[in-house]
Amino acid sequence: MRSSFIFAMLAAVALPALSRPAAAQVPTRTLAKPVAEYAEPFSQLSAVRELKDGRLLVVDSRDKLVQLINFATNSAAKVGREGSGPGEYGVPTQLFAMPGDSSVIFDPLNQRYLTVHPDGKPGASFRVGDESAGPPPGAPRPPQGPRPPAGAPGGAQVIRIGGLGFGMPRASDARGRLYFEGGGLSMGPNGPVTADTAPIVRYDRATKAVDTLAWVRLPKNNASVKSSGSGGNQRMEVRIGGRTPYPSRDGWTVLANGTLVIVRVADYHVELVSPTRVVTRGPAVAHTPVAVGNAEKQAYRDAAKNTGGIAIMRTDGGPGGAQTRASSGPPPFEEPTEWPAAKPPFIASEILPTPTGEIWVARNRPASEAVPWYDVFSPTGSLTGRVLLPTKTRVVGFGAGGAVYTVRLDEDDLQYLQRFRR
Repeated sequence: MRSSFIFAMLAAVALPALSRPAAAQVPTRTLAKPVAEYAEPFSQLSAVRELKDGRLLVVDSRDKLVQLINFATNSAAKVGREGSGPGEYGVPTQLFAMPGDSSVIFDPLNQRYLTVHPDGKPGASFRVGDESAGPPPGAPRPPQGPRPPAGAPGGAQVIRIGGLGFGMPRASDARGRLYFEGGGLSMGPNGPVTADTAPIVRYDRATKAVDTLAWVRLPKNNASVKSSGSGGNQRMEVRIGGRTPYPSRDGWTVLANGTLVIVRVADYHVELVSPTRVVTRGPAVAHTPVAVGNAEKQAYRDAAKNTGGIAIMRTDGGPGGAQTRASSGPPPFEEPTEWPAAKPPFIASEILPTPTGEIWVARNRPASEAVPWYDVFSPTGSLTGRVLLPTKTRVVGFGAGGAVYTVRLDEDDLQYLQRFRR
C-alpha cells in the first residue's frame, strides 16, 4: 500500500500592524534604536539563542542555515551543513537550550534533533521517539498529569505524527527537558478527528519520563485530516495550524526553572503551572477587543506571504520505497471561508520568557496602528509594564544584561537581526 503524509508546521508572523491599552495603566517603555544590527539579511529567522560568551546561535529555516553570529565583529560562522549524515540537518526549525550551554536543533525532515556544542560545533543526533518508550528498568513512572477536559473527543491523546515523536517541540528548561503541544487530534473509531483542546507534554531525556502538565484551548479548525485514494494508493493529509485567521487560542511557554506559563484567551490572564503542577492564576487583564474589518482582512492576506511554514511529505511504498521531502517556503494562501468578529487580545505564537522569569506577550492591534507592543508579566503572572517597538519589528529572544533580540522586516521582506537594551 502506498500512503503519503503531509505535516505542516505554521508559525504566525507579526503583522505589519496592535490596540493601545484602554484600561489598566502600567509603565510603558519604548525600544527606539537598536544597539546593534547584523548586516546580512535572513529569509525566515525562526530561532535565536544567546550563548554565555555573547555570540548568537541563529536558525534560518527557509534558507536551511544555522550560523553562529558575533555582533562585536559583525561576522558569522556556519554551523553544520545541509544533509542527512552526522552533523547535518535537512530543515532546521527550532532551537532549544540544553545544560552546559549546549543546544539542540529540531530537524523534522530527518526526524531528529542535532546537538550543538558551546563552541558551535555540531555533535550527536537523537530522536525523541526512540527514547520515549518509558523510564529505565526499575524506575517509577511519574504521574501522567491532569485528565483531558470534559468533552475532548477520544481523550485527545497525543498522536505521534509521521515519525516525529510528539511533534514539534515548543520549549526547553534548564534541565534540558523538552515540552510539546499535542497536535489537536484524537483517535476516534474511524481514525483521527480534530479536537478543541491539546495537552502540554513534558519529556525528560535523562529519565525517559513523559507526562502531561496541563491542557490548552485550541482555535476552531486548528487541524484537519483529509483522506483520498484507495487500495495501494491511499493518501492522508494532516494539516496543523494556519487555516483560521487571527486564531483565538491559549498560548504558552516555559521558564528556565520548568514553570509552564499559559496565557488564557478566554479572559486574558497568565496561569503558572509549577513543575509539580501547582497552579497559580494571575489577575485578568482588561482590554478592548479589536474588530476585524476590511483593513484587518487585507493585513492578514499581506502577511501570509511572510508566514513561516514547513511541509513534510513522507511517502511509504511505491517505486523507490519510502521517501521524505520538505518544503520550507510559505504555504499556498487560501482565502478564509469565515472571519472572526474580533482579534484575540494577544498573539499566541509570540509569548517569550526572559532569563529573569518575565513573560513578554505580543498584543494584537488594529491594522491602522503600526507600532508593535508587548505586555510584560512578572514571574507571578501580574502585568507590570508594556514595551513598544519600532514598526515592522518583532521579538525573537532575550539575553544576559537586558538584551532583547528582534527581527526587522524591510521593504523587500528581508529580515534583519537586531539587539536592543532594556
